[in-house]
Amino acid sequence: MKRTIVFGLVALLMVMLAACASPTPAPTAAPQPTTAPAQPAATTQAPAATKPAAATGEPIKIAIIGAMSGTNAVLGDWMKKGVTLAVEEKNAAGGIHGRPIQIVIYDDEADTAKSVGLAQKVATDDKVVAAWATTNSNSALADIPIFQQYKIVQLTNGTNVDITNKGSPYVFRACPAGPAYENPLVDFLVQTKGFKKFALITDTSAYGKGEADYQTAELQKLGLQPLTRQSYGIDDKDFTGQLTAILQTNPEVILFGGSEVASGLIAKQARQLGFKGQMAGGSAIATPKFNETAGADVSEGVYATAPYLTNDLNDMTKAFAARYKARWGEDPEVHGANTYDGTEMLIMAMDKAYPNETGEAIAAAFHTISNYQGLQGTFNVQPNGETIDKTQLGLWHAGVLSPVK
Repeated sequence: MKRTIVFGLVALLMVMLAACASPTPAPTAAPQPTTAPAQPAATTQAPAATKPAAATGEPIKIAIIGAMSGTNAVLGDWMKKGVTLAVEEKNAAGGIHGRPIQIVIYDDEADTAKSVGLAQKVATDDKVVAAWATTNSNSALADIPIFQQYKIVQLTNGTNVDITNKGSPYVFRACPAGPAYENPLVDFLVQTKGFKKFALITDTSAYGKGEADYQTAELQKLGLQPLTRQSYGIDDKDFTGQLTAILQTNPEVILFGGSEVASGLIAKQARQLGFKGQMAGGSAIATPKFNETAGADVSEGVYATAPYLTNDLNDMTKAFAARYKARWGEDPEVHGANTYDGTEMLIMAMDKAYPNETGEAIAAAFHTISNYQGLQGTFNVQPNGETIDKTQLGLWHAGVLSPVK
């Protein structure tokens, strides 16, 4: 009897507590949002259908070989960041049909002999299917026979035209070739600005010699000859001799054909020596490193050409810039953009080649890419490995490079 009374009292107490409590949804119903009824119900875990599975299969290896130290170290840093961002995004989305992409990175110091040795290593020891090789035209040219022999996709942002003239079906350039930078620049300076007297200063690398060759050829096409063409070593820091010889010719324009650091130093030293004329150049001049080295007062009014001048071009570039800055803590520039573009196309080729993830199959798939809308513009892969051929003209003002309207 006592047990019955106790149970009755407990039951009565539970009923009274339930009556005082606020009503709650049924346990199986998800709580509904209070401010945006049109949106899906809030949950503590994303539905499986909207969250791609992590890439957990056997890794697919690619390499980065480039200048990670020395005068051209900034090129290797930009390449590493652009490639890594694209790979991380793909791996987060499930990789290549569940297989993650793995990157191995090597520093060739922009040294041709070291680059060739590293190309051999990634081909035989690391067994990569593709490689970014390299940041510099000299090394890229030297590495071509190795990657062709082992049937490995080779990507580069080196601009020397000979890179795609070697006949390799495995080499792809992720940016325009040199003439696409220098020809429109020279045309603008001659035909729009009316300059007639040009002096050239270039380094002795394949990149530098190539840029000066393209500048000279375009000047000759317009009926002009350079007043002088001065050269220097890629690690030089003092250009007084070359600039003195240039100033003796009384040029209106000095055209650059070297690295970001060297060109920045040349611009600064030219102003210190009294040159008040126009300065201009291709892709290296369109980078924050040139502006940082020269200083905003010296870069003011300098013209530069590149396929990617600003992160504010469109919604795609703005979104890329936001992701890049979130990952690396800095704004992207042209090299980060073109290595991202190139890696996106490599990933497209890998997806298309699957399950045959060999360098040969990936290269064949790469050659089929057309009308791809990337950060730099529209890509159409050509039989020789060229992918894009347009640049834009920019002008430095107050430390910012903006397109010339």
